[in-house]
Formats: sequence, structure tokens, C-alpha cells
Amino acid sequence: MGSSISSDDIKVPNPILTMSIEGIFKSLRYPYEKHEILTTDGYYLTAYRLPAKKNEYDYKNSKIKRQPIIFQHGLLDSCDCWIVNSEEHCFPFIFANLGYDVWLTNSRGNKYCKKHKNYNIKSFEFWQFSLHDLGLYDLPCYLEYVKKENDSGEKIIYVGHSQGTSMLFSALSINNDYYKNLIKLFIALAPVARLNHMTSKVLKYIQNLNLQKFCDSINLYEIFPSANEGGDFMKFINKNLNPTNNFSINLISDTMSEKANDPDALKNYKIRFPSGTSLKCLVHFSQIIELKQFTYFDYGKEANMYIYKRLLPPEYEIEKINGMKIMLLVGKEDRLADPEDCEWLYEKIKSNVILYKVIPTVGHVSFLVGKNIEWFDEVLNIVNNEYNLKEPV
Repeated sequence: MGSSISSDDIKVPNPILTMSIEGIFKSLRYPYEKHEILTTDGYYLTAYRLPAKKNEYDYKNSKIKRQPIIFQHGLLDSCDCWIVNSEEHCFPFIFANLGYDVWLTNSRGNKYCKKHKNYNIKSFEFWQFSLHDLGLYDLPCYLEYVKKENDSGEKIIYVGHSQGTSMLFSALSINNDYYKNLIKLFIALAPVARLNHMTSKVLKYIQNLNLQKFCDSINLYEIFPSANEGGDFMKFINKNLNPTNNFSINLISDTMSEKANDPDALKNYKIRFPSGTSLKCLVHFSQIIELKQFTYFDYGKEANMYIYKRLLPPEYEIEKINGMKIMLLVGKEDRLADPEDCEWLYEKIKSNVILYKVIPTVGHVSFLVGKNIEWFDEVLNIVNNEYNLKEPV
């Protein structure tokens, strides 16, 4: 989660603010590829690939087999979130320069994924997806595609932030063995399942608005689109609630943003957030907060009886996750993925967890825009020593 602000509101000159993600790759001299992938239910998804190191433009002639790694963003975000910090603090660039095959993926409905085989993006049908569908359709689509394109025969390392972790937790609870056979390591940054201790004032306000009823009344199915497409929600918050850059972040997701987050990275992030999603996706998280359980989408008692054969939606049975190597990285100052809820999650899946770390002075967005990423050294050492390709061919 985070915020959006127009370049007119930012006084410090910064060319990255006006660059596309492709422009950033080019300016930093990283070879990249853009891929469009069709899901089994008809959505076209866009992923960016960093197939080689900085300045390594002859990679297509190389016989080196590279370890595949996927980076999946959170709610209302896009793959841009991973490359807004300084180059040495951006995880995809770090892994690319270590010789990994890096993939930056996007969820259906965000600014990069607004195309369907049959539905117009203004139609009701296009926007009928929630968190559940991201795990059920988007995730396997990306995993299968990356496995085929990478061609190393290696299982994939999956890095998720926020909703990017929820997608896999829900998917693993439904079909553990399938995902276990495709993923060798799950790195969960700001993991989100249960949200009982969430203290985001903005999310609580949205929850109390009965947003679904209001949006349904005006036939609004897309929520908080990209600023470039007319999304002004976070610009409004920044201008009307407080002029400081950190206020909206403190209000939404981080309790110590000014101490933890790099101001330049935050500016880069804010101009790219939000990137849009479906109303149904946001409502799903609101229901998880309301029900105090990590559940399937709640359609109402009558529809639930038809769909689930029960009045209330079932819980995702994450305690059934087994045989998956998982790292849980938790920010102590996170308003969304609260440490108490993350402790609950850890207890549910602890037999799978190889690293559980609560990081001081880190909030929700800090994983993307943090001033200090020393905590990442331990993660990187484990990944390189135990999960990278041992002998590239």
C-alpha cells in the first residue's frame, strides 16, 4: 500500500519521476524483455523480465542456466514498486547482477493488465475478481510460463509483498502439492493473511463506508486506478490532510515512515501508486478484516449457500501448507501486516518456516523504499548459499 502524487507536487528535480519502467531499465543499462501472458480465464497479464546482469546484452547467446525468481507486488500496486529505490537497494537489480533470471509480475486489473480475451475493461464482467482469483489463475499462469521460458529445470523462487503473499497463502491452502512442485522458496515480505490487528486508519474508514454498496449504485467496478488514468485518491490525501510526504504513509501503512523510508524512493513510489484493482478485490480484504478470519470471498448468506453450501465463507486452511520453504519478513512498524497477526501466521505454518524475522523500524512500504536494508543480507546469504543454481551449465 502507499500513495500517489503528481510530478507537479514534487519540487525536487528527479528524472526517474517521469520515466516509464522501461525507461528506468534503459537508463540503468539493464537488458529487459516484456511478456504478455494469457490466463486460462482470459486475462492478458504483463510481466517484465531482467534476464541478465547490467550491461550484459549478449545474454541470448549465452548457455548459462539462471535461477528464476518472481517478484509479485501488493494490493493496488504494480511491478513498478520494486524499482523505485536507489539501484543498490532494489532487490530485482541485486538478483539480476548476481546472475538470476528476474521476473516482475503484475496482477489483473492494474495499469499493465487491462485486457481480456472477451470482456471490455468497462464491463461488469471484467472486474469480477478478488484475491482468490489472483491465486487461482494469475499465479499458476506466471509460474508455468516462467518455468517454460527459463528452461533451467529449476523450481522458482517467489518473492511476494503484502497481497503478493496472500495470493500464494490462499493458493497453497487449496492445492499445496501443485505449488510446491513449482516453487522452491517463498519469501514473504509484509505477509498478509489474518488482519485482526490492522490499524490503518484509511482502510478502516473505507471499511466503514460500505464501499461496495456505494460503488454498485453508480456501476463503479474499478477502484483507485493509476494516476495517469485519472486516479486522484492519494493526491487528494496528500494535499488535504497534510503537506508532508510521510503523512499519508503513516496514515495508511507505516507508523515511522520518516525514520524508516528514503524520501527520494518514497517520491518515486508515490507517483506510481495506486495502479488500480477491482472493487471486489478491495472488498475481499475488507471482509477479512470484518470477519477476523482469512476467508474466501463473502457473497452474502444466500449466495454463499449456493456457492459454498454454507452461510459464511470458508477459511483458507493455511495450516495444511506443508513441504514449502518459507521466509516470513515482518516490519515491527507495519500498520497492515501487524506483527501480532504475523505471529499467528507463523504459528500456523511454522513447520515450513526457515526464517522468521521481525525487523525494527520497518513498516509496510519500507520493504520497497527503506533507507536501510541490512536485514536483507541474511535473506540474500541463505538464498545464494542454499537456493541458487549450484553449477550453471
